[in-house]
Amino acid sequence: MSPASRRIFLYWLLLLVPTLVVGGVAIQLLRREQARLAEQGAYAQESRRAAVAARVRLIAENVELLVGDVQAGLLDTVAEQPARGLDGFLEQWEKNNPLVRTAFRCTVDGRLLRPAANTIDQDSGGFVRRFSRHLGEAKPWAAPKTEPQGMPGKVQQSAQPAEPLERKEVASNVAQVQSARRDVQELVKTREYPSLASVAEPRKLVAPGRQIEAAASGARLADERVTEADRMAAASPAPERGAAVATSFGEVSRARGQAPPAAAAPGPRVKDAVPERRGWMSSVVEGRLHLLGWVQPDGAGEIRGFELELTALISRLAGALPVEIGSGEGYALRDDQGRVLHQVGAVPRTGEAAARVPLAAALLPGWDVVGHLALAPSKSAEGTGFFWVSGLLVAIFVAAILAGGSLLLWQARRSEAEAAQKTSFVANVSHEFKTPLTTIRLYAELLEQGRVRDAAQGGDYLRTIGRETQRLARLVNNALDFSRLEQGRKKYAREPFDLAAELARLLDTHGPRLAEAGMTLRRELPAGALPVTADRDALEQIVLNLLDNAAKYAADGREVAVALTPRPGGGAEVRVADRGPGVPPEHRERIFEKFHRVDDALTAEKTGAGLGLSIARQLARGLGGGLRYAPRSGGGAEFILELP
Repeated sequence: MSPASRRIFLYWLLLLVPTLVVGGVAIQLLRREQARLAEQGAYAQESRRAAVAARVRLIAENVELLVGDVQAGLLDTVAEQPARGLDGFLEQWEKNNPLVRTAFRCTVDGRLLRPAANTIDQDSGGFVRRFSRHLGEAKPWAAPKTEPQGMPGKVQQSAQPAEPLERKEVASNVAQVQSARRDVQELVKTREYPSLASVAEPRKLVAPGRQIEAAASGARLADERVTEADRMAAASPAPERGAAVATSFGEVSRARGQAPPAAAAPGPRVKDAVPERRGWMSSVVEGRLHLLGWVQPDGAGEIRGFELELTALISRLAGALPVEIGSGEGYALRDDQGRVLHQVGAVPRTGEAAARVPLAAALLPGWDVVGHLALAPSKSAEGTGFFWVSGLLVAIFVAAILAGGSLLLWQARRSEAEAAQKTSFVANVSHEFKTPLTTIRLYAELLEQGRVRDAAQGGDYLRTIGRETQRLARLVNNALDFSRLEQGRKKYAREPFDLAAELARLLDTHGPRLAEAGMTLRRELPAGALPVTADRDALEQIVLNLLDNAAKYAADGREVAVALTPRPGGGAEVRVADRGPGVPPEHRERIFEKFHRVDDALTAEKTGAGLGLSIARQLARGLGGGLRYAPRSGGGAEFILELP
């Protein structure tokens, strides 16, 4: 490996290694950043899923809260009614409370007392058909007592949201749940209805949630007595009940004391009275869920209860769902058959839910609350997109560094080659100048010293001095033309003339020089005139450079041919051909480059500056034509000059 090659290789290493190191470090940093973004995205998704799961649990608690309020309130209402006039109350309760579908009374062994088996009312008849046998078989009031589980008393919130928008959403959602609770609690507060004796008397009904004022004062007085008796019973000490009832979500009512039977007149209490029991039972009949609440008052020998109007309850459960939700979230309340009863946001028909919370089996068996979360694809692909875009930028950066460094190295190598060519050019030009100058000086000294006695020999010396002077002039002209062409200051004096006559004159002038070089000049010129418009001096310089090139490199071929032919469409074509060795294929275009020589060594057999053909092509193009090389048929080289 030459010193120049080693130097270039070192330059490449100094450029390539740091660039690859920088690129590798950048890619590694991008991978770490991608992993960080992916971790952030996964954490954000998990946080969103956790938030959805927390909200689903909160919705389930809200639903259970509302259902608990309804159940506890209705059970309290039916439990506090006295036995006297109970049927009248139950009838009015069915008609005026939308949450009560059918009220019933039965014995402890499950035999229905109300509604009657032969009732003509459609709802009552359906109740008898569905539950007359079921109550006798199930007898839930005969089951062992179980301690109820406490339920949270107020809507719980997760971590306090930090964003104002989230705080606003939570506030609006809590306000909706509280409003729904108030409506339900006001509805189930309705506990005073006319007794059976006063059903036909005038009465005033008010909106659900308010009391129904009876017009008859007797009924009012009776109710007041019952209320006072209840207060007295509540004030007296009594043992706790076995089955506590939740009057609101999260609050468990205190055990009611053993009150005297509602039908009995005020008097001494019955010490061994049966404590009050109450509860709920669910049954699926004909593919539909039915909820029944029952109460066995203190000391009573019968059961009173009602069937909950599920449609009215469902309509009031919409308040348990949030008003404001996040983007891509959806929540739904579903029944035991998977049907969506209420929803907020987008809830797809298919696909797995992000969270699911079943409702308490004691309240709504088989029901659940589901939450869905739709994540935007752009969010999940953010880290990958960042890596590829950043990786592309790093690749462009590395490619730009390599391209810039390669360009600088190429420019440096080109400058180095041009410097070497210029050094060779100076040496060759010096040699070219030295040869004619040496000949001129030698012959001039011989003539000056009078050493040439023969006049003919003296004439030969003078002609040699003239030829060398012309050669020296051509070298100087080439150098000057090259300088002008490189600087763009070459000017052409175009004029019309006969190209055939001008070419014949040039051949006549330089024919003897070719003959002295041992070459035969063959002419193929048209007999008539061939007018062109060009610069005479530039044309002469081109032809002389082509003839000098043939005399220098094709002298062994002993022949040079010059042909002039007109071109179709106007212009002319001058061909200068020889029988020399020709030009190798890899050099056929490069021979027109400045300073280029096929044999560029200083010890080359044929000397030259490497400017003749380059100047000839540039002059030809300056005249509007061109100069190209073509291998000659039979061996040799042929240069074709095209003139417009």
